[in-house]
Amino acid sequence: MKKNNLKIMEWNLNYGSSDLAVPPKFVSDYIIDNDVTVLTEVRGNDAMEDMVAGLNCDHFVSDDQGEYSNQIIILAKKKFGLRRITGNLEQNNRKPIPDFLHCTIDAEGKTINILGVRVKITDYADRLKQIKCVRKYAYSLEGPVLILGDFNNGQIRGDADADYAKTRSLYQKMNGTNRPSDLRFYNFHLIKDIMKERFTLKETQGEDNSWGLNLYNDQIIYGFGSRIKNDLAIHSSDMELSSDYSWDYVRNNEQEYIDMMIRNHGRNGNKIDHGYPDHARLMVQVAI
Repeated sequence: MKKNNLKIMEWNLNYGSSDLAVPPKFVSDYIIDNDVTVLTEVRGNDAMEDMVAGLNCDHFVSDDQGEYSNQIIILAKKKFGLRRITGNLEQNNRKPIPDFLHCTIDAEGKTINILGVRVKITDYADRLKQIKCVRKYAYSLEGPVLILGDFNNGQIRGDADADYAKTRSLYQKMNGTNRPSDLRFYNFHLIKDIMKERFTLKETQGEDNSWGLNLYNDQIIYGFGSRIKNDLAIHSSDMELSSDYSWDYVRNNEQEYIDMMIRNHGRNGNKIDHGYPDHARLMVQVAI
């Protein structure tokens, strides 16, 4: 990598469509370390605006799609001249489109497109349609493009560098059973395959999973199964970057998360309170 790097972070804050969610104080500590931050699964509520106001950053919030929806927030240090681009994704047969926000920054005389995305949790075939909407939009852009977000693509199977044709069979059945898997309709390799003409997608390293906090014998387990890597960085071929995951914020606030999961042990589904992040931070360095 070159000496001059942009530090960009994507982070799912687990708002769960709640306008009452309040981000914990430690969230802002991780944002200020980055040049650009893409926040997914958030709402632009008063608590979020209060937090952003203290960061001395430019920021934009994606359109509010109403009750039971989430938004994207993109923040950048003021020196990068963050601008919002008002292009819209085209809906496919009135199916849901992903949460989406397009901004640009200027770095070293170059304009970089930043697309924040969160694929909504619909059926898996429909999630692929959401990605096709993103592809059509991204293919229309000129210059460097970086797409960051929570793609809700589930487990990665096989060699991440292989073509989809070589891994297709691995996505057909649920692990350890003969039952068909929904992953056959939407997965990491399919995303890579439909984007590959102009974009690159690599498996992010650093941690085995980017989602799935659980508690076992009072110890935090990071992920359900292996290679659950929902937070992805997709970039145009004219960009050079590296990426990795980190659960450092949970390890630095371990007791708070353990107490939370014990308190919520009887709750169905996610045991993490809304507003408390439950995904690893996706950290990207872009050479400029």
